[in-house]
Amino acid sequence: MSDIQANRRNPIARRRILKRELAVRGAVSVAELSDLVGASPVTIRRDLLALEREGVAQRSYGGAAMRPVRPAEEALAVREHRDVEEKRAVARTALGLIKPGDTLFLNDGSTVMALARELAATELELFIVTSAVNIAHVLIENPRITVCLLGGFVRRTSLATGGPFAESMVEQFNADLALLSCDGFGPTEGMSFMNSDDAAVSRRMAARARRCVGLIIHNKFGRTARLTGVPIGEIDAIVTDAMPSDLAAKLARSDIDIVDARRAAQRRGDASH
Repeated sequence: MSDIQANRRNPIARRRILKRELAVRGAVSVAELSDLVGASPVTIRRDLLALEREGVAQRSYGGAAMRPVRPAEEALAVREHRDVEEKRAVARTALGLIKPGDTLFLNDGSTVMALARELAATELELFIVTSAVNIAHVLIENPRITVCLLGGFVRRTSLATGGPFAESMVEQFNADLALLSCDGFGPTEGMSFMNSDDAAVSRRMAARARRCVGLIIHNKFGRTARLTGVPIGEIDAIVTDAMPSDLAAKLARSDIDIVDARRAAQRRGDASH
């Protein structure tokens, strides 16, 4: 904090800090930024105006958010604002599965983005391999995290890379955890995806990790997407905000650990934050 406050009279350094906070958190209030850098609200508003003119930030009443600059990012921003608390609870619970020094695979999606924001705010030293350009952008704000962005063709609608280049890169790594979201999940098909590249990359990530963890919010259960990416037998654990009781009963006969993020949040005392 002292290093940050030492830069409060330097507008370039101060705005760099503000940009980092916006990238990591997505949106932040003037009051929070003022406390962070030890500058007045008037100064922070002036900084946010400058960042808005640069095309970095989008001001709102009482704060600002990262400005979507591409149609794909606008669509992703809409998805990120759905089920926000549920995704945050899943992300914070998944964070407890990660140890310092781990190598992680992250695919794309708004639930994984919620986890990326949590990771970017930690002090953990990690090596993270991701197929998502926007997730890599958030993670690189943390100097303790080494980020590898998979090469390949970038899909406009998700900012995720895919294809043979991305798949061959995954094969180079030995990961501790693959933390993956999906478009649908069922007790027979496992984690399913609408896009073939997403399915292929996620399948290879699961195969190259010691453990595969599904980050699945309630509305993905009972939904079957076009392609199975991660078969049920490849999944070691599922972190979710809510699972239908009939599905939970079926999975009870498997070796999959079910982690209830709501209960975990209550134990941590952050259910309302």
